[in-house]
Amino acid sequence: MDVPEDARSATATNMGRPGWTLLASSGATNGAFELFQEVRAMLGGPPAHVHRERDEAFYVVEGRYAFTRDHEEIELEPGGFIFIPRGTRHQYRTLDAPARTLILIVPAGLEGFFREMGARIGGGATALEAMTSLAATYDSHPVD
Repeated sequence: MDVPEDARSATATNMGRPGWTLLASSGATNGAFELFQEVRAMLGGPPAHVHRERDEAFYVVEGRYAFTRDHEEIELEPGGFIFIPRGTRHQYRTLDAPARTLILIVPAGLEGFFREMGARIGGGATALEAMTSLAATYDSHPVD
């Protein structure tokens, strides 16, 4: 079986967004998944959103998080795991800082979204403004 060069030499990559690191890229997994680490130095989280074509899973490494999955509220501590099926409204926020989570995206396809979100937020946009402007390009759609 031929293994792509970037799959043999996969290394963590800074996403140009504070606290975000790409641990396994689409290239390293043949598009099967992407794995990110997010470290949050302060309280907060993204606005409510939906991925129509991707499942998402979170594993809490450090801190405490409050997740909303559809209408269900779930609080997770280190070692906690939550699966978000595609098409499910969700959001999360840190309850303690610093906090750290691993984020799995299946199939891959949001690496560019996270890079562009970082650039737009770095340029002064809010997370909601950045997500809204990228929704037509990437599978991440803000919802009420």
